[in-house]
Amino acid sequence: MAGMTNEKLHEGLQRFSGVLTEKDISQILTIQEQPLPTGIRINRLKAEPAEAIEALSARYCWQVKPLSFCDNGWVITQADASPGTTIEHRLGQYYLQDAASMVPVSLFDLHPPHPLTLDMAASPGGKTTHLIDRSLDKGFILANDASRSRIPALRSVLSTWSGINLAVTNYPGEAFGNWYPETFDLVLLDAPCSMENFRPTPNHPYRETTVDERSRLQERQIQLLTSGLQCLKVGGQLVYATCSLAPEENEAVVDALLHAYSDAIKIVNVAENFEFKAPGLTGFAGQAFNPDLVNTLRLWPHLTGMSGFFCALIIKTSHIPTQSESPPIRDFSRTDLEKTSENIQRDVIEQIATNFGMDLKGILLDYDLELYKRHDQLFLIPGHYLRHFITLPYEYIGLPLGRWVGNSLEPSHEFISRFGRQFAKGIIQIREAEVPQWIAGRDIRHPETDLTPKGQYLLVTDRQGRNLGMGKLLPKRLRNMLLRQSV
Repeated sequence: MAGMTNEKLHEGLQRFSGVLTEKDISQILTIQEQPLPTGIRINRLKAEPAEAIEALSARYCWQVKPLSFCDNGWVITQADASPGTTIEHRLGQYYLQDAASMVPVSLFDLHPPHPLTLDMAASPGGKTTHLIDRSLDKGFILANDASRSRIPALRSVLSTWSGINLAVTNYPGEAFGNWYPETFDLVLLDAPCSMENFRPTPNHPYRETTVDERSRLQERQIQLLTSGLQCLKVGGQLVYATCSLAPEENEAVVDALLHAYSDAIKIVNVAENFEFKAPGLTGFAGQAFNPDLVNTLRLWPHLTGMSGFFCALIIKTSHIPTQSESPPIRDFSRTDLEKTSENIQRDVIEQIATNFGMDLKGILLDYDLELYKRHDQLFLIPGHYLRHFITLPYEYIGLPLGRWVGNSLEPSHEFISRFGRQFAKGIIQIREAEVPQWIAGRDIRHPETDLTPKGQYLLVTDRQGRNLGMGKLLPKRLRNMLLRQSV
């Protein structure tokens, strides 16, 4: 089967004979025999990256190599324990991602530091979590995907990551340019593509693409990129990326926009920032591209050891015409969300301070959040959405804080997972021998604690201080709430 794949891959590479030497092609074929290294990106919201990777490497016997272009990213070169099966992974303390997929978001220069961002084709959410990392969750991200079937995966990833300043939407990306002209500081377009990346994996085996398929994809990619540039502020940044090395889907797409808006956009030289010199193409198969395409970046797998990828960083320098259209509208009252009363907000803030020693009021101010409720459920809602997008229907928003039952707060799993590292109290440490059964979802009988059991919700940790999720302290047992979400 591997030989058949390499034979087809060799045939597919022949159309690059004007770009790649026979030695390049041979090296690409050879690298197929090597497993693709696992990339890992530490969640800045939940850990300090250098400390976290050191602890993880020691705990699970990993050998890691830092990524020069992503300061919270590493490649795991050897692992005795699978990185996808740990409690840290389940609680969103890190994300497993091909290193090449960390390049696009790494290209943004975050000025302003708290940008308004549109992720045009966000699912499954890996790059969205990277956007959250870059802004430390203090910018606002509209994470959109046109495919209804891909929304649940996107919601799940973002919920596990515990970002708050975001909303998930389900619309054609082509519409945003006319709906929200010159609105966003940053736009990420990780465009739908053929995935012709010349580094197949078991989940994405190599397949042949046709001229017709690449042509149809190119047409949509141009429409999406046009929309992304239209909704970008003048002076804003757009990253266009695909996990394909087909020039029809990359340089040809950017070239079309340079031709249409030559006085309104500028291609930033990103190729010079990487140790592997792989600039974009200025021509292919008899077609000449704008010379500025040399400033884009091609991640050839034999040069990088990563999957094939293409990236371009574009600055919008002046206005691009749009045809103003009204976005979808939903009266916000139909969400059943309403701002909490001053009394309830005060009581919630006091209880979190009393139970966990955490300053929720400071969090609300620092992250520009509002406390809302739906029936007995409490949510942290981004202030930027409420001020600027309040009528835009969403699929998911903010972060569940917990339930307000009677006059007391039952915190959510998401709240404990996100803010546990800031707790000064409300913490119970279980014994090392009990950690495996806790991770397996079982209760702890007769836990060692000086606390008086009264059904309180606690952050569960071990001797290393790991966040192991939420528990409920009852007489004679610590109830495992790891897989149960409170809202």
